[in-house]
Amino acid sequence: MEKKYRRLWFRNGAIGCTLIGAGLSVTLDALALRMDGAAWWAWGAEGTAGLIVFMAGLAFFGDAVRYRVHMDREG
Repeated sequence: MEKKYRRLWFRNGAIGCTLIGAGLSVTLDALALRMDGAAWWAWGAEGTAGLIVFMAGLAFFGDAVRYRVHMDREG
């Protein structure tokens, strides 16, 4: 059972960190668009998408923490 939790911990942690980084990058790019004076719908849509990706990353990372706790309890 520990191998299952280790695999889930590693996978969800990697996906979570990747999505957090990507979400922050997209959100900061939307900020740059806003600072350059782009139309509100362009930076608004990109910023919203970036925040959605960021929040998905936090959810995956939270699951990774949960699986790590399961690993610590069993081992």
